[in-house]
This record gives sequence, structure tokens and C-alpha cells, in this order.
Amino acid sequence: MLGKSHALSGAVGWLAGSALLAAAGHAPTAVAVIVGTAVSTGMALAPDLDHPDSTVARTLGPITRWTARGVAATAARLRGVSCRHCLTGRDRGGHRGVTHTAVGAVLLGLAVGVLCALTGPVVGLWVVGLSVWLATHAALSSRTRARIGDMVLPGRFRSLGKGAHRFAAAVGAILVAVVFVAAIHDSAGSWWWLGLAVFWGCLAHSLGDALTFSAVPLCWPIRIRGCRWSAVGTPRWMRFRTGSSTETVVVWLMAAVGAGSILLLGAVW
Repeated sequence: MLGKSHALSGAVGWLAGSALLAAAGHAPTAVAVIVGTAVSTGMALAPDLDHPDSTVARTLGPITRWTARGVAATAARLRGVSCRHCLTGRDRGGHRGVTHTAVGAVLLGLAVGVLCALTGPVVGLWVVGLSVWLATHAALSSRTRARIGDMVLPGRFRSLGKGAHRFAAAVGAILVAVVFVAAIHDSAGSWWWLGLAVFWGCLAHSLGDALTFSAVPLCWPIRIRGCRWSAVGTPRWMRFRTGSSTETVVVWLMAAVGAGSILLLGAVW
């Protein structure tokens, strides 16, 4: 799926889950819904950090590109050492490897949840800031981001160059994160659930890719047809190509679910 589709799936999943809780009489707070949606949206892009040309790998220029190359190399190495079947087949590299598994989503979400529970805003600030940055990068085109920058520095923002643009956007994401973190601290003071939002965002990405023809090794490390990294997904007749008209239909369906979830939450609050 395209980056924007992944981001939308993360947001809609968190909103729909919040709406279901509200319908069951356990309505989450507005802060949990808003911040959780932002984190899930951004983290729905994170699994593609195993591909140097992905949306997330381009967000911070050389920093994220080098990180993506390291993640891809590590994922490729793990694929090789954990499955003899993969050593005899064609080299599939690191893309759609461990970052596209359910276990990977669980481990990352658990790690973030534990760290946030132990340190509170120390780790929470960076988790929310990174998520907001990724979410806005996916949701807004470069032209829209430039227009927003021109509102802050009229007539001068576009002349600052890409490096300055990225720096300004990163600072903006941190400022938004500070507001969100302050809201979390004032409303409940609990931080562990940020790990749940990270987990859902990563899992939503993998589930989205499972709808495409390439599919993902969602069930790793379980052996399927002799391979721990067998790609699994929906029945082939249900799959579609990335960027196709079918994906557009899926996006509109997700948008409808998200809108309905917002209406339900608004009615409950």
C-alpha cells in the first residue's frame, strides 16, 4: 500500500477501537483518542524503514536513509540465519522482513510501553514527536508543507532549502508533541498505552500489505510450507496492486469508517 494509505489505516484503526470501547460503555478520554490516533498514524509508516526508498526513509534525509539501510541489512541477515529455506532461494533482501511481522509489532509496542511506563514523558515525548512528524509527512504534500512554512516566514521559507525545511518540520513536530505530552500528564499521568498505539500502527501496516499481491511474512517464526518467512495474505482474488483503483476504494472505505467512529465518539462525549 502507499504511505498515505498506511497512515490512514493506523488512524482509522485507533479511532474505530476507541468507538467500540465507547459503545461498550468504556469511553476513552479525548486525549487518549487524539494522541493515540497521532501515534498510530505515524507508526503505521515505521515498518517500511527496512526499505531505503520508502516514505519513512526519506523523511529526515541522510539520517533516515542510513538508518533504513542498516535496518534492511539487519533484516536480511536475520532472514538468512533463521531459515535454511531462505538460504537456498533467491535473495529477497530485508524489505518486508521482521518489521512486517506480528511478532515485530508486539516486541516494538511492548518495548515502547515498558519504557514509557518507567520514564513517562522522557520517552513519551520522543515517541509522540516522531509519530507526529511521520504522520504529517505522509498526510501533507511537500507543496502544502511549504505553504504552511510560508505562513510562518512569508516569502522566505521556500528559499531556505530542503535541509532547513526538514529541520523546521522536526521542530514543529516536537512542539506539538510537547502539547500532547502535557495533556497526557494533566489528564491521567499514565504512559504505557503509547506502546499499544505503536503496536497497532505497526500491525496495521503489515495487515495493509497483506492485502497486496506481495503479501508479508506476518506469521514469522512459524513455518509455512517449510519456510519461516513465507508471505501470507488474503486470498489472491482479494489482493490488489499498490496504487491501483482497488486501493483507492479501500481508502475511501477506511475514511468512511473513520468518519463514523468520530461521530460515535462525539455522540458519547
